[in-house]
Amino acid sequence: MAHASVAPTYAPRPNTGPQAPPPEEDVFARMIDRSKRRRRIPRWAAPLAGSLAAVILVGLAFFQFRGGPAPQSVASSTSAEVVVVPGSTEGRAVAQCPAERVGDRIQGNGAGGVDSGPAVIFAFQHAYYVTRSASQARSFVSPNASVSTTPAIQRGIDSIPAGTNYCVSMTPGPTGGQYLVAVTEYRPGTAAFTYTAQSVTTARVGDRTLITAIAPA
Repeated sequence: MAHASVAPTYAPRPNTGPQAPPPEEDVFARMIDRSKRRRRIPRWAAPLAGSLAAVILVGLAFFQFRGGPAPQSVASSTSAEVVVVPGSTEGRAVAQCPAERVGDRIQGNGAGGVDSGPAVIFAFQHAYYVTRSASQARSFVSPNASVSTTPAIQRGIDSIPAGTNYCVSMTPGPTGGQYLVAVTEYRPGTAAFTYTAQSVTTARVGDRTLITAIAPA
């Protein structure tokens, strides 16, 4: 959670090592006569040599542009890997907080939504850290909720450096719609810091699920 008036609650790269030449190149190599003995050159040799050279050039060009066997896609691999582009904020966020669910524990930092308790908690935190908008964050809170005002939330947002990544982890609380939420911050140039877990209560309000209370766990 942010330490303001309200704490936020909530390729693989293909092998580039040496590779054996494509089979077709071996076939072309065997067709070239490298003997040193002098032989009578038949009249049809020149046209044949020209045709053969053209075939070799076409074959080599094909493999030059093809670049060897196509790499296996991440989607079809048995274990997906995250390819992080150096300097990419999005890449770092994904690497630091992969979306996952293990038993009752849910983790992630996605945009969320209003269709469930965990979704609205993710939505609140996304507005806090990514959009950096207190008004948007407050839109995921019920009007009469025990949550700080919009100006207070904005002051908390402004105290956090832009570019800060985060990770939300939550488990169900003792009552329905309640979750124990912990937030880990990754501020630029500093070590990761995890806030003390808080209790976040959610409820269905009309056709949306909203946050109704945020309190110490």
